[in-house]
Amino acid sequence: MFTGSYEHTVDNKGRIIVPSKFREELGEKFIITFGLDGCLYMYPMNKWESFVEQLAALPGGHKSRELQRYFLSAAAESEIDKQGRTLLPANLRERTGISKNVMIVGMMGKIELWDKALWDKNTSELGDINDIAEQLAEFNLNFM
Repeated sequence: MFTGSYEHTVDNKGRIIVPSKFREELGEKFIITFGLDGCLYMYPMNKWESFVEQLAALPGGHKSRELQRYFLSAAAESEIDKQGRTLLPANLRERTGISKNVMIVGMMGKIELWDKALWDKNTSELGDINDIAEQLAEFNLNFM
């Protein structure tokens, strides 16, 4: 499971260092694609395949095709080099505004990649976390 957040920089070739804590779970090959909220997602192959199955099972219709197109058209297979880096495709970096400073955030079964400025903006604008927890109480989330 991916957890934690790390700040790294994108080098002049568009590569980032993947935190060592994430490398083994990502595996030899993994997928980078558009995410929600302005970030990128990195999926280990097994999680990607499961996600694609969910996309394929959506009911037919325009909205389903739009969602499928959004994630699948941007999907790029990637791997980690001997220095622990991976290439972020230029089209994905441009679309999400990732240029120099990037936040690498573990989100359970996937990793989110954020432009640092957008990450800072979004996290500073979080609502009252107690309010959010109360609104989601119907899902029986237990904070122990």
